[in-house]
Amino acid sequence: MVNLIYRKTSGNLPIVGVGGIMNPDDAKAMLEAGATLIQIYTGLIYAGPGLVKQIVQSLSIKK
Repeated sequence: MVNLIYRKTSGNLPIVGVGGIMNPDDAKAMLEAGATLIQIYTGLIYAGPGLVKQIVQSLSIKK
């Protein structure tokens, strides 16, 4: 759905990706689909606050 909205609006609308983001791979997939932001509420409940660090580290560019 995120990708559909992204394509239909040519990326001109901010899109918040929500639902089912439980790990860094889910977050990356949502961002690659066109989300501008992600909401990880459920992921925080099940994985704890360390999920934020995991996502940031997985998205960081490694040199």
